[in-house]
Amino acid sequence: MEASLESGAKSGRVGKKKAARAPKVKRKLRLRDARVGTMLLWVMAFFAVLIAAVGGMAAFFLQHNYESIREVNALTERAKQVEVINTDMLRARVSLMVAARHLQESGWGSGENSARDAAAALKAATDLLTGVRSRFSDFQKNMLQDDTGRQLSMNLVRRYRSYIDDGVDTMVEALRSEDYSTFYMVNNEYGTPRSAAFIEAISEFSKYIDDQQRATIDQAESNFNRALVAVGVAVALALLLMVFCRVLFGRLVVRPLVEAGQHFDKIAAGDLTSRVEVRSHNEIGQLFAALKRMQESLTRTVATVRRGVDEITVGSREISAGNTDLSSRTEEQAASLEETAASMEELASTVKQNADNARQANQLAASASDVAERGGSAVAEVVNTMQGISASSRKISEIVSVIDGIAFQTNILALNAAVEAARAGEQGKGFAVVAGEVRSLAQRSAQAAKEIKGLIEDSVSKVGAGSQQVERAGATMQEIVSSVKRVTDIMGEISAASEEQSSGIDQVNRAVSQMDEVTQQNAALVEEAAAAAGSLQEQAQRLAEAVAVFKINAGEVIEVPAQQLGGYQAPTLTQD
Repeated sequence: MEASLESGAKSGRVGKKKAARAPKVKRKLRLRDARVGTMLLWVMAFFAVLIAAVGGMAAFFLQHNYESIREVNALTERAKQVEVINTDMLRARVSLMVAARHLQESGWGSGENSARDAAAALKAATDLLTGVRSRFSDFQKNMLQDDTGRQLSMNLVRRYRSYIDDGVDTMVEALRSEDYSTFYMVNNEYGTPRSAAFIEAISEFSKYIDDQQRATIDQAESNFNRALVAVGVAVALALLLMVFCRVLFGRLVVRPLVEAGQHFDKIAAGDLTSRVEVRSHNEIGQLFAALKRMQESLTRTVATVRRGVDEITVGSREISAGNTDLSSRTEEQAASLEETAASMEELASTVKQNADNARQANQLAASASDVAERGGSAVAEVVNTMQGISASSRKISEIVSVIDGIAFQTNILALNAAVEAARAGEQGKGFAVVAGEVRSLAQRSAQAAKEIKGLIEDSVSKVGAGSQQVERAGATMQEIVSSVKRVTDIMGEISAASEEQSSGIDQVNRAVSQMDEVTQQNAALVEEAAAAAGSLQEQAQRLAEAVAVFKINAGEVIEVPAQQLGGYQAPTLTQD
């Protein structure tokens, strides 16, 4: 595996070096290499230009039609204004005729009603004439601007002036002055002919306005027809472009996308054996290149996963077997630790008992040491006493020797006295008897002194022997005391060691108990690990079944190092 990865990495580096040394080859510009974004941009630009052109033409024709409509409306308003002026003029003349008739009737004695009717009719006529003057003043301010229209408007103004000044105003003045003959004369000679001339001028003006309206309407219809033609041409161009774009995008976009979809379906179905070909260098080509990289990466991944699944399966089996063995050994170890814990508890109790015994022995040794010290002191006192007795015995022996010497001298003196008494005869018998008694006493004293001396010497010798024995006993007692002290020290050390051993065994016992608990936990963990290994084996089996769905060309699987796969970054799609 590592060798294949290293060979793949080396081949990748060699391929990169060759690619770096390879000269750049200029590709021929092909239609399939055209970028989709650029084509869409051109299509949208064409449609934008087409829409702008159609919109411009529509705005142009609409502006013309709007101006034509405004012109028609203005002409219609002028025609209506002139018609209203003519109508009001006729109504004013009629009102003047009515006022004249009522005035004549009031003059003939018809009463106040006729005068009132005449005044009302005259007021109505003057009001109508005031409105006519206002409307005609507005007409003069907004006359037609073209030559014919202006000429007809000026003719209408002249006819109006002649009609209103020479006819109607004169009739009003005559009526107010009740000059009925002048009123009727002006009406007949000026009013009717000039009214007819004014009406004729109005007819000519209205006819011109009608002609202008028809011309404007015809121009609007022509503009509308041209707009329809332009829109039709634009629609035809748009349809042609749509057909062209449909065919073009069908070949360059839709068909490759359908093919890419088929590849995706195959990949989704697990078939990784189909070959992905990159035929262009635009976004579609980048898509197919990415699809190819994805297929190759999936192929490598599936191959790696298959190998990994096999290794996981084998490893999980080994782990399961090892966990089983480990579980049995852990159970045995747990049983051994339980026995060890029991033994350690017994040992701990025994060591505690030994520690107690050592403590008691230490106390007894300490007591024995005290007794031995007291015995040593007593022996030392006995030695001193025996030495005093020996000294006293020697002094007594010396005193007895003195007494023996005194008895010997007394015996000699008594013998000498007896000799002298014998020499004295009868005179010396009493003295001889006394001398004999003294001699016998001296002999007994000497004998007693000898016996005492022997006893004292025997006692002195025995006291000397006893003193030596007591000295030896004192030395022995000193040795016993030192030995007892050493025994006491050793027993103290033994007691301390027993205490430490007891505490150490307690710690060991606790450690063994903890080890027992840990072993029990390890046993549980081993069981869980065994269950996890079994689950891992099942998951590996399921993963193997899932990966088995994929079909790959084993000969085309390229080993790539994990670092290279991890550091790979797919190129992004750019748009002009």
